[in-house]
This record gives sequence, structure tokens and C-alpha cells, in this order.
Amino acid sequence: MSRGQRVHYKFKSDNLELVTIIECVCTDGTALQPAFVFSGVHHCPSWWNVDPAINTYTTPNGWTDDYVGTDWFKTSFIPQASARNNSDKPLLLI
Repeated sequence: MSRGQRVHYKFKSDNLELVTIIECVCTDGTALQPAFVFSGVHHCPSWWNVDPAINTYTTPNGWTDDYVGTDWFKTSFIPQASARNNSDKPLLLI
């Protein structure tokens, strides 16, 4: 079946909300805990019943911004990556 003959689906909803997910995968195939960015103005931690290692954020448009990226890097990436680093070698970010 050619690409043009395949059935294509499009979902459309008037109440669609997009969520940004920050993910990180290690070279050994394991993954660090993700972070979720929802659209909104206020953030109430009691709304999220998740693993404490998973960060949740709100921004006006649901996208990452400088604050979210920096906070995730400091509070999530560095601690998790450092805990998995079994050598004295520095972490490599690409």
C-alpha cells in the first residue's frame, strides 16, 4: 500500500489542550524522570498526584520558557544525572 493510499486520521477538538513534555534519555537507554508543562497561570502542587521526582509547571501557553528550562535543569536533570554517573568523568550534554 502506498503512502497516498493509507488512511489518515486527524483529531480535532474544541477543548484540546497541548502539553509540553521535557524528556532526557541516557546513552545506556535509560530515561530520567520527565517534566510536564501545562498551559495556565497558577500552579497548585496538590493538583498533581505524581512521583515527587517528576516536575510539573504551568506557563501561559504551555511551552517551556527560560525559567522552566533552568529550573528543570537544576532540580531534575543535575540530581538524576549525577546519581547515575558511576565514574569521575564529567557529564556530556549534546
